[in-house]
Amino acid sequence: MNSTVFDVVSSGCTTLVSLGLGTVFFRQYRGRGRPHALAWSISFWAIGLAALLQVVAFGTGAFGADAYRAYATLAAAVPGLMGVGSMYLLWPRQARGYAIGIAVLVGVSAVGAWAGPEYANALGRVAYASRQVTLVLTSPLLLIGFAVLGTVGAAALVLGALWSWWRSRLGFNLGIAAGGLVFSLADTLAAYGIPALFFGAEIAGVLLIYWAVQKSRAPRPVSAAAKSGVSS
Repeated sequence: MNSTVFDVVSSGCTTLVSLGLGTVFFRQYRGRGRPHALAWSISFWAIGLAALLQVVAFGTGAFGADAYRAYATLAAAVPGLMGVGSMYLLWPRQARGYAIGIAVLVGVSAVGAWAGPEYANALGRVAYASRQVTLVLTSPLLLIGFAVLGTVGAAALVLGALWSWWRSRLGFNLGIAAGGLVFSLADTLAAYGIPALFFGAEIAGVLLIYWAVQKSRAPRPVSAAAKSGVSS
């Protein structure tokens, strides 16, 4: 199997898994009205749509100019969107303000992606363009969007989950943190040009977070003191 076929298949698997699980979350949101499920569905759909744009680019041999700008917008937004899902699940009182801030930053990134200059010759180097977005679209706004969304998204996703685990000792928090770390690993692998592990890490991160969020819905054990009506 040559690398182009492998890239199409791998990015296609990421597309199917992400869009499918995003749809599952959206159905949960419609059924129970929980905002964290809506946030996770949007973030998973963003991952899936970005991967779909990669599928088309790998299959045709190049990104279209508009498709690449859409890919850049989605790629910048994903960490922040995932952070919104984590905030609504773990820190609901602070989630609204966080979500508004993320929406503003996504808007800034989109302006940078669609208004900034591009190195058109790089669009035919699909793997390079996928991992070096801010070098292909040289916009300060896009660079700021990637940097800030990546930082605050990782803080909410990983550090927030670890802090919540430290306070509650609920295992699903570790699953969310692990999923966030795997996504960070995927970004590192992309930067070093290792596509075979990059797409695998993306899928693993999506599945870990999905498992953890589903685990958070399970009934929690009631302590003996609570059962007997004794307050702690």
